[in-house]
This record gives sequence, structure tokens and C-alpha cells, in this order.
Amino acid sequence: MARTAAEVLWDTLVEHGVEYVFGIPGDSIDPLLDSLRRDRRIRFIQVRHEEAGAFMASAYAKKTGRLGVCMGTAGPGAIHLLNGLYDAKMDHAPVLALTGQVGLPYIGTDYFQEVDLIHLFEDVAVYDYQVADASQVATMVAQACRTAVAKRGVAHLSFPFEVPSQRVHTPAVSYAVVRRDMESVPTTAFLAEASKRIDSAQRPVILAGKGARSSRAAVLALAEKGSIPVVNTLPGKGVIADEHPLALGGLGLLGAKPAHTAMEHADLCIMIGTSYPYLEFLPKGAQVIQIDWEASQIGKRYPVDVGLVGSADPTLRLLAKAIQARPKDAWADKLHAERLRWFQWIDEQAKARVHTGHGVHPQWVADRLSHVVDQDANIAIDVGNSLVWMARNFRIRDHGWLVSSWLGSMGFGMPAAIAAKLAEPGRQSIAAVGDGGFAMLMADFVTAIKYDAPIVVVVFNNQRLGMIKFEQEVHGLPEFGTHLWNPDFASFAENSGGKGFRVDRAEEVEDALRQAIASRSPSVVDIATDPDEKPMPPRISFAQARGYAEAIFRETFGH
Repeated sequence: MARTAAEVLWDTLVEHGVEYVFGIPGDSIDPLLDSLRRDRRIRFIQVRHEEAGAFMASAYAKKTGRLGVCMGTAGPGAIHLLNGLYDAKMDHAPVLALTGQVGLPYIGTDYFQEVDLIHLFEDVAVYDYQVADASQVATMVAQACRTAVAKRGVAHLSFPFEVPSQRVHTPAVSYAVVRRDMESVPTTAFLAEASKRIDSAQRPVILAGKGARSSRAAVLALAEKGSIPVVNTLPGKGVIADEHPLALGGLGLLGAKPAHTAMEHADLCIMIGTSYPYLEFLPKGAQVIQIDWEASQIGKRYPVDVGLVGSADPTLRLLAKAIQARPKDAWADKLHAERLRWFQWIDEQAKARVHTGHGVHPQWVADRLSHVVDQDANIAIDVGNSLVWMARNFRIRDHGWLVSSWLGSMGFGMPAAIAAKLAEPGRQSIAAVGDGGFAMLMADFVTAIKYDAPIVVVVFNNQRLGMIKFEQEVHGLPEFGTHLWNPDFASFAENSGGKGFRVDRAEEVEDALRQAIASRSPSVVDIATDPDEKPMPPRISFAQARGYAEAIFRETFGH
């Protein structure tokens, strides 16, 4: 008997290793979901908001490298997916979005919930088509999956209501499955030129981005053989353990002072898996070698002397073999000494004012969290001040690190933690979020409860949109519109069927975190943090200081 278009869809997704579909049922996708209900190979995860489902699909793809899939009904359901899909697009995560559409006879008639989804998804998707007939399904679904994986982006397929139920009368065809572990390397001449420049450099430094995270051993092999200090971008945190002698920490406003020192004095910068956008933090006058899987990324923002187009892991291993071994020298020793001083400084900052009564020092929360969780726990971080403290004060080892890096969207942290727990159930999964970001999608905490995903949500609760407050003040503007009226997040967790812990004092932080982890239940640790703690950059410009002073004057004395 001929299969339905929906059955062909699920067969194809199983071939591509799909385990989960995140979404909400709805009128126009009910035929798709009825077929999925009968097909036990893929698990449907019902979310409470499609944006959370798209974030989960994006985080799943970032975590595993495999295709993440989300689904929304015609009109509002599909529209709600977009923010999470832009996160996937901008962080190069392979995601397939399945959307419903009104029936074929009604398209173009301004029908109820009719939205031109192909045009709507045009900017976010690398593959964006409507399946108009069952005979197209096998080819189009396979092409959508291949394109999303090969281009590491979003593919979108829209299904008019009647198409999933139509019968496919053509013979079943098996299509090639493209996987991300297909590797390429640069030519021998380019590798030789790069190794020659590395050998002749006096003050080399590696800038490791998100694209290097799957090649940690290869990055270390190159860094250790050449005694090359390693700086990471924000999404690249964890490429090298924070306490490794060659690790210098992050670059940029959320970064560490030793990383800035290295970039200021480097004569060679090796950029791995990043097209770092904040050019003011990159070295001036240094040679640059850039390694990236996609040729269009080479020299995209910054002049490059040698561009190596290839997969990070094999390219780095070939480079490590080609360069000369270099003993640890004064350059690496000086930067390591500065890194140790930086650790001492941030430790002092974390412990300072612990007993002041102004709320818990947020640095202390991040510091204690890094001591409590397993060394391989998955850590999902929301955007805002909580990200600053986690980037600086969380000592990363073998932890997973998930963040909405290029889109920088609030609301990402908790859905990402749920996705990470589903992807790797044997590892702890922690969401470190601000109160603003958590409140955006807090309804999906019950999704963790429903599907028995024991995540721990650590809320840095300063009753502010703290990062926005600081940005306003740096621009010389008085704080406005940033105060938050929050519910009791711990009680919310308890009333939802999980565990809730409320923390008001620094000495309670570690015990509450340990209890939440030990409970093996979805938990919220709601920590009252100091609303006046400012996420100061490692180095402050005169303009930033002047703007902040002007804002404080206006807040104090009025306009």
C-alpha cells in the first residue's frame, strides 16, 4: 500500500538521525502529527511556546551537530518559531522547521491564518519551499536536510493542510545522507606557508571560536607544541580549560584582561572557527592566519595573510605536525602570570561584599556553581548580566557551553538546558539565567517536568534588566524602564511540580545548588543578587567612564 506524504517525511528524517521534534499541535499540522503519533521512532516534545521549541531545536543542533527539528502551525505558530530559528541561522546550527499552511484551494484568498510563509522565512532559511504535492516530498525533505546540514543553517518546509495525507505512488528512493563529520583540509602549500609564519612569530596567540569547540584536542596539540597562548571568543569558551597554563580567557567586553594584553602585543594571531566582529579588540599590525570550514568567512571582517579553508580538526592536526616544537618562553610565561593575577582579582571580587545585605554578589553565584556541578555538565546561559558573570567567573573544564552568541537573544537559556538534557541525559544540565530572560519563557519549565528532564535553573534575580541598565548609563542616559516586578520563582517551580529554592544570603548559595542538583527533579534556584553590581569591561575607556558619571548625576539630581 502506498505511503502517505507524512510517512515519507518521517522515514527521511529518521535516516538523517532525527530523534526529537519540538513544537505545538495545531489545525494545519494535525495530519503531520497524527502520522508522527503512530511512528514511534521520533519523539514529539510538546512545548508551551513555539519560540522555546525553536530554541530547543537550535540548542540540540549546537550540542550534537545533528539536525534539530521544530514545528509550528500556520500563521501564529510558524511566526513564533522565527526568533529561535534566527539563533540557529546566526550560530550556524542545522535546523529544519516544519510549518503548516492553509489548504491549497485557499492559498491566496486571505484565508484565516494565511501568511505568506515562504516570503516570511526567506531571510532566515538556506532552503525555503512549500510542498505542493505528495510526489515532491521524498526529494524535497531529503534536499532540505542535506542543505541544512551542509550549509549549517535553517531549512524550512511548509505543508498545506491536505498534502501530508496524500498518497505517494512513486517507488521509495533512498537519498544520500550528508553528515557534519565530512572533513576537508587546505592544500599542502597553504599549510606550509602557515607553519612557516607560526615558526617565525615571536608573540603568537590563538583566537578560538565556536568552530573550534569540536576540536579541543587538536587546538591543544597545536598550542602546546608551539607554546601558543589561547584566547577564546564568548561562544568558544571551553575550547581550552580555564585553568590550563596556556589559557588566557575571553576577549571583548565580557572578557579577561590577560586576553586583551595578548591581543595588544601579538605579532601573529591564529583565528580558528570565528569571524570575530569586534575589530577594536583584535591585534593591530599583526599577521593573521584564519582557519574556517567555509571560504566566505576567510577575511570577512579582518585582513588575513593566510587563509586555510578546511575542517578545524584535521587542519589543526596537520599544522601541529608541521610546526617546530617551541619551549615555553617569556611571552607565554608573562601572560600566564597575568592570568593568575586575573584569577586572584576575580576571586577577590567574588568574595567581596558577600555579607553587605545588598543581595548576593552575582560573581559569587557563578564561582560556586563551577565548584558544585560535574566537570562535564552542560551549561546553558541566557543573555544579560548573568552571561557576564558566567563568562568570567565560571571556571570551565570539560563542560558543555551553550549560548545565543550572534543573535544574543534573551530567553534562550532554559530551553537550551532542556534540549541538552534530552540530547545527553547522562550529563547534568544547568541553565544560568537572569530574571528577565527566565520570565520570557518560564512557562516551558513545565516542559522539563512533563518529559522528566531534571534541569536546574539558576536565576540571577536582581529585579532588573541589568545589562540594559548598565548600557543606558554608559551612554550617559539615566536608568529607565528596566525595573522588573517578579513572581516568586521558587514557589512557581514548586507549584509546577518541580523543586524551588529561594536564596537571599551568600552562605546559602552552595547548599541550595547542591540540593537542587541532588533532587534529580526540574528545579529553580532563585537567588537575590545585588542590583547595583556593574558588569565592568576589563578595560574602561574615558568615554564610557564619562557617560556613566553623567548618567549617575542625572539619576541622582534629575535632568
